[in-house]
Amino acid sequence: MKSLKPTVAVVVPNLNQGRYLGQALESIIAQDNITYYIAVMDAGSDDNSVEVIRKYEKHIEFWRSHPDDGQAAAINEGVERLPHSDYVCWLNADDVFLEDGLVRMINFLETNKHFVAVYAKAYITDAHNNIKDTYPTTSFSQSELSRGCFICQPATLIRRQAWDEVDGVDPDFHMCMDYDLWWRLLKQGDLGYLQEYTACSRDHTDTKTRNNKDLHFNESFLLLKKNIGYVPWHWVKSYSLKYKRSDSFIDKIIVNFIAVLLYIKNQLY
Repeated sequence: MKSLKPTVAVVVPNLNQGRYLGQALESIIAQDNITYYIAVMDAGSDDNSVEVIRKYEKHIEFWRSHPDDGQAAAINEGVERLPHSDYVCWLNADDVFLEDGLVRMINFLETNKHFVAVYAKAYITDAHNNIKDTYPTTSFSQSELSRGCFICQPATLIRRQAWDEVDGVDPDFHMCMDYDLWWRLLKQGDLGYLQEYTACSRDHTDTKTRNNKDLHFNESFLLLKKNIGYVPWHWVKSYSLKYKRSDSFIDKIIVNFIAVLLYIKNQLY
């Protein structure tokens, strides 16, 4: 029998984020007037993650803990392990939904049937839940999306039908699976923008983005070439700044020269 409430599959990928995992799960459980299905996909953590999972086990539809093929593959597995739902999302173990944040994104898609997914505003918080900044979201523009990902992943929700049409996230990406997903979803329809705060993205010393910047750029270049056919100048210029050692005139020339070479290379291959 179909639930009278909207249903949503929420996958929580985790690796050694036990100190935050409980907060992530609490933020899902606190969402009212929806039917949620939670899968916790733990990649073999050696901290207290399994202990936290067992504490919330009655709220969790599926969980496992063993080494896997990466975050994207785990997310896809989690969605498949859960009952079929109206909507799909994932919440990294160190992020949280705000009060009614998931509910408001569901209500947006329930009202705006023509959108295949929605993204909303989000706060950036530190390890102690203090708000450091707001994520730089903006009204949707493919041109702006080509310059950088202004969509904050925890503040997103996707229709299950659209998710299935694009086969979920691409397991070949380990850093930018969400950025790639937005481009592929655009081939199914438009992305809606909810101008309300619905989630918090945590910035701390152990985040993948902080510790894998080269891989982040490499994957961004690859997915941009795949989805729009080229890498915009803004991206190669940003990457070349890693070679900057000072504000000297010579350094600026070197950085710009490297950027030009990268730009040419990424248009030819």
